[in-house]
Amino acid sequence: MNQRPIDNYTFEDIYKAPKEKKDEIALSFKGEKYSFDELEKSVNYFAYLLKQKGVKANDHVGLLAMNSYNWVVAFYGIIKVGGIAVLFNYMSRHDALVDGITFTDCKYLVYGNYLAAAKDKKEFKKLLQETNIKEENTLSIVPRELVFKNILNSNKVHPFPSPFTKEEDSRRTSYIIFTTGTTSKPKAAMLSQYSLLNIIYHNFYKLDPVFPQSFMCLLPAFHCFGLLVINAYLAFYRTVYINDLSSPIGIYKDFTKNKCGDYASVAIIFDKLARAPFWWLHKGRFVKHCIVGGGFTSEKEFAFLERKYGLNKFMNGYGQTECSPMISLVYPDSPRIKQRTTVGTPMEDIEIAFMDPASKELTSPSKGGEILIKGYNVFNGYYKMDESLQPFDNNGYLHTGDLGHIDEDGYLVLNGRIKDIIIRKGENISPKEIEMAMSKYPEFSAVRVLGFPSIDDGEYILACVELKKKPLHFVEESYLNDLHKVLPSIKIPQHIIYMKHFPLTANGKLDEVTLREICMRKLDLFIDKKLAKETRNLLRKMGKK
Repeated sequence: MNQRPIDNYTFEDIYKAPKEKKDEIALSFKGEKYSFDELEKSVNYFAYLLKQKGVKANDHVGLLAMNSYNWVVAFYGIIKVGGIAVLFNYMSRHDALVDGITFTDCKYLVYGNYLAAAKDKKEFKKLLQETNIKEENTLSIVPRELVFKNILNSNKVHPFPSPFTKEEDSRRTSYIIFTTGTTSKPKAAMLSQYSLLNIIYHNFYKLDPVFPQSFMCLLPAFHCFGLLVINAYLAFYRTVYINDLSSPIGIYKDFTKNKCGDYASVAIIFDKLARAPFWWLHKGRFVKHCIVGGGFTSEKEFAFLERKYGLNKFMNGYGQTECSPMISLVYPDSPRIKQRTTVGTPMEDIEIAFMDPASKELTSPSKGGEILIKGYNVFNGYYKMDESLQPFDNNGYLHTGDLGHIDEDGYLVLNGRIKDIIIRKGENISPKEIEMAMSKYPEFSAVRVLGFPSIDDGEYILACVELKKKPLHFVEESYLNDLHKVLPSIKIPQHIIYMKHFPLTANGKLDEVTLREICMRKLDLFIDKKLAKETRNLLRKMGKK
């Protein structure tokens, strides 16, 4: 039985706490604590500032800043005044910010500290010039410039009425997040409060009894998963600790100082925390749960983290920005084998179906295929994209592009991505099968298999492996020969490329664009220069399509 029905929830349902909860601490940032009552007043005041700037219903307002209490207030305030918050990665380069702000038609910009401005004092002025945003249409949320504690007890704070009815406000596009673009150009996903908050109220109530009182977010708030977990803990009246993620030392200090029960981050951050010099002093004994965004690179990584943090602490899940972002979740009481090998059980009351990529026919959940989703978690579509190009079919299903199936116990298992399928000599080859075979070598901490166009055989197969310690001699032939014992010849990689670390995006995910560029440079060494040139031409043509 569901704890709450699917309803027209808005963010106001989170920060406008009942009387008995108003004095409880909602957010903590750099030692400054704010109650739910103070958070609500902060949002109302910020909405008033935006209205003074001229922000009207459905105006696009860019939000560019590092994690902070002010970021959370600004996000809620933009939506409260009726605007659409366009969330930008504070680590983006100048040209990417210009493209994003221009593409999404931002009329206003709320800004704080961000990386490009830290590197160039003239950056912000150039950004406004190149995006045609007037300086009077900007609003600073730099923590030292906007101190809400100095405002909350003044007579400047008043209730702020929403310009929409609750149903309108809940279902409209209220914020835009750019997809990560790990394999293609980022797209602007239009998202609603309805989708995000029903994910929380409809599924996370199961965790309410085991949620500790304090939680630390070690994810960027502009990212869909960071936004989800911040709101999930606030929805159940827990204290959320915000870290600005500006330095590894700052992350570790906050981690040990505040000793929160739950943490959310990517696997690489949990890994770095566990390898910190003074980990042995506490061994993360205060950690109840580790919520992982982006998943694990391998079972080997999962096993290492379990040794460092303890058993039954890691909650992995599966989703994408277009699903606001959750599709399935591994709960703490799930069997360990399921925690390691699956992405959990599908969320309540969403429709999940599977389609054979070749025949385009629906298949059984046990057979699997491309994962299709329909339900309250699905987004409103991509901004400025023709309807015919949106990822929905005639039956209203969202096509995720991921391959998977449901196992005998009802858990979702991922089998790769459709675009990753390698076609060699007419045969469809799953990179995941090769990756699983290669992950058995203890010296490989991570494996990624990629396909590249080939003039003769359809596609080359290249295996990229991550080695923590650079070997004196890396003899790829010995591994390739050994793989013949477990894989047919057609699935054996042509070459193995080793590197100390795989390139990662700002969100801690594998940066496949950069990885492919590295592989292309290596291809020049592996194959005839004429073939290499023809391969590059093929890739360019594929990119244009």
